Amino acid sequence: MNYLASITDFFKSPKWTMNLLLGGVCALIPFIGQIVLKGWLITGFWGRDDDRCENFPDFDFSQFGKYLERGIWPFLVTLVTSLALGMVCAFCIMPLSMITTMASAGSHDNSCIGAFMFLIMMFCYFIVAAAIACILTPLILRASLTQDFGQAFNFPFVKRFLTLMWKEIVISSLFLIVASLILAGLGLVVLCIGVYFATVLIYFSWIHLQKQLYRIYLSRGGEPVPVSPKLRDFAPPAAPV
Repeated sequence: MNYLASITDFFKSPKWTMNLLLGGVCALIPFIGQIVLKGWLITGFWGRDDDRCENFPDFDFSQFGKYLERGIWPFLVTLVTSLALGMVCAFCIMPLSMITTMASAGSHDNSCIGAFMFLIMMFCYFIVAAAIACILTPLILRASLTQDFGQAFNFPFVKRFLTLMWKEIVISSLFLIVASLILAGLGLVVLCIGVYFATVLIYFSWIHLQKQLYRIYLSRGGEPVPVSPKLRDFAPPAAPV
């Protein structure tokens, strides 16, 4: 895994400044903008045979509808899965939170117990966050490649992907969290509006990491996911007879 390249590769495009500007403007659009932004990045990473970031397709507002169509499926998969997992996790962690609050009240000894329970609860939150990231990654990856909601929930694929790649997923998620905090912080310094342009780099980094994870998964014997023809702006060249 090349974590640093997931950010620096964005700047290899000759028009990275304009892409960052247009992508940031797109991110300003409530709700829809981030879906479109993801659709553009999905197109660049999965919809072409040339993997060189120097030739990454430029953001084009005339392709707004196409980007929206390509970004909607991973968005819906993320939304539904996050809601379902969030409800389950809240149901499991809520009792621990109540116990922590009760233990914190009263005497000094109870406060010490409450502090200890708080540390346990934070550890549980970390485990839950890592588990959600692990589950979401293969689902989002498959939704992006197949451009289909139902096909994303291929549980044998999810199980196989997690078995082979769970360590790399956790490390990638931690890297993205730290990188997001740094980039968002720098964006806030630039009149606060810079955070929207930081979003472009954060999304680029995450999809870049997803592609790295997928390649490693294939190199370890994982089954490839069929790529939807909807991701291609042009039909691939016909094989010679």
